[in-house]
Amino acid sequence: MATYRDKGIVLRAKTLRDADRHYVVFTEGHGKVLLLAKGSRRGKSKMAPHLGSFGIVELMVAKGRIVDRLAGADLSVPYRSLMGSLEKTALSQGVLLAVDAMTKRELPEPRIFALLGEWLAALDASPAPDPGSRHLLFDAAIARLMAVLGFAIDLKSCVRCRRPLVPEGNAVNVLAGGIECGDCKDPGAASVSAEAIKALRFLRSEPFSAAPLLQLPPRARREVGFITDLMLTTHLEERFSALHYLKAVA
Repeated sequence: MATYRDKGIVLRAKTLRDADRHYVVFTEGHGKVLLLAKGSRRGKSKMAPHLGSFGIVELMVAKGRIVDRLAGADLSVPYRSLMGSLEKTALSQGVLLAVDAMTKRELPEPRIFALLGEWLAALDASPAPDPGSRHLLFDAAIARLMAVLGFAIDLKSCVRCRRPLVPEGNAVNVLAGGIECGDCKDPGAASVSAEAIKALRFLRSEPFSAAPLLQLPPRARREVGFITDLMLTTHLEERFSALHYLKAVA
């Protein structure tokens, strides 16, 4: 039986009959894959602890006719603080489930694997967010993910007339792919401040470790969250909302 090795980050797991599980894993070399882990629900399973923790896992996979089978797993890069904080766990699950919902299987994309690794490391090193609060790391993850997938909104020029944006009078139009200037915006469109546009540019271009350091006035913070929510709900192909998950946990 043909086998291959790869690094992966577990996006979600599904319990099957008996003692088996299906794991959806985003791998470095093969993209998102579905793996069958025989016996992983048993208490003596050697693979279950490695697959049930947040981190990068070294995988050995046996090719199958219908679904590939997990032959070995070793947690090589653990992010230990994520399991000790409900808020960090919620943020992690929200981002991982959003990645799962927005990507297709077996399409290699090393940039998404690298993005997830960098994001989990930044969240692991950051202080736990306040209970019930929204964390800028979540918005940064979605902004960067949208850019990799080709869904990023234009934050420099008007999406209609293509003139450079001025600080005031702009509105957001995610369906059109960006920001509308004061001359082109629909009267009913949601306005967006210069602070929020600058924050979105920052979150999309800077390392994830810089996101928690960004200081925003309350209005701009709400606008950033609103635009992130719009991007997610507009582009999610499956009927899952990472936003509902985060709000339910909070």
